[in-house]
Amino acid sequence: MDLGEPDRVPVTDLALDPPIVYAILGRGFSGRVFSMAGGSEDWGRSLDYRISLVEVCFKLGFDAAPALSDYSLTTRGYRPRYIDNARYVDHWGRVMQVSEKARTTFFVDGIVHSEDDLESYEPPDPFHPDVLEMVDRIMRRVRSMDIAIVAQCHSGWHFAFQVRGGIDRILVDLYRRPSFARKLIDRIARSCIGFAKVMAEAGVDAIWVTDDYADRRGPMMNPAMFREYELPNLREIVRIGERYGIPVLKHSDGNLYPILDDIVESGVRCLHPVEPEAMDLRDVKERYGSRICLAGNVDCKYILPFGREEDVRRDVRRCIDAAAEGGGFILTSSNSLHANVKVENIYTMVDEARRYGRYPLKSFLSKHV
Repeated sequence: MDLGEPDRVPVTDLALDPPIVYAILGRGFSGRVFSMAGGSEDWGRSLDYRISLVEVCFKLGFDAAPALSDYSLTTRGYRPRYIDNARYVDHWGRVMQVSEKARTTFFVDGIVHSEDDLESYEPPDPFHPDVLEMVDRIMRRVRSMDIAIVAQCHSGWHFAFQVRGGIDRILVDLYRRPSFARKLIDRIARSCIGFAKVMAEAGVDAIWVTDDYADRRGPMMNPAMFREYELPNLREIVRIGERYGIPVLKHSDGNLYPILDDIVESGVRCLHPVEPEAMDLRDVKERYGSRICLAGNVDCKYILPFGREEDVRRDVRRCIDAAAEGGGFILTSSNSLHANVKVENIYTMVDEARRYGRYPLKSFLSKHV
């Protein structure tokens, strides 16, 4: 992330679904409880799961692991409020749907629908003693491992639109009820920024901010609103990182070109994952590679779930050829290692990165000899 050449292209993935963890460690975790989008029914099991994620990343040969996450840092007394046998309200106030077929959970609604709902809404407290204890216990277990420890957090937008019940609802609010939208976003952002501060103080090696800003067509909100409502919160997390000497990585799927200058100028040190069907990794490297590290973007839609070994190796080489020259590149999937990814393809991805991604790069030499 300092934009220099290491000995080899780093390789990792910071989002792994429970079935992947189960397959590698050989012990089970419920997608209902431990999905990235799900929170936790039990404080101790949530703690153990975060440690297990680091163990999995270490076993896979990754260079970094997601030890902490504001999805799962919670209190001992927290219990999801079940609406029925397939839906529950998590500790952020999002209604989550359990999909046994997909082996995960996903957002379907939120609990803030009115002014009264907003008045009574309280996001998680990042400074609660139970949260601080969980952070401390996780960090004590993983600090000695030879792997970079990354903390996942959000800056406000992601949880705000989900607690509100959808992107469509909060976008209408921004026009029709801007004070209502502002109050909701600010309330959630304060909690998110608090989590970032707790994680930085715990001594993580990097902070990963994962609010999604775009789909393949472009940003979900117009750039002016992005700059007014979301960008200041992202900048605040960058300032926290700078205060503690910790680089901040930014994740967002989709076509970010209309707001990419704003994201880069916020001070984040790395952009993930440069979604293949929305942006071109080589183009982003050429435009921004002197200013920001890039992380991505082995295809996790088709190749990692359904591809053959040679398909995976070819796509790894594509990414390295596009963005690794001169350094400033981390190889990851194009989003996450979700439940349908083949475990053998993950090992192949790592193996090819180690073989093909040694500096000086073979691709660079072949072009200049």
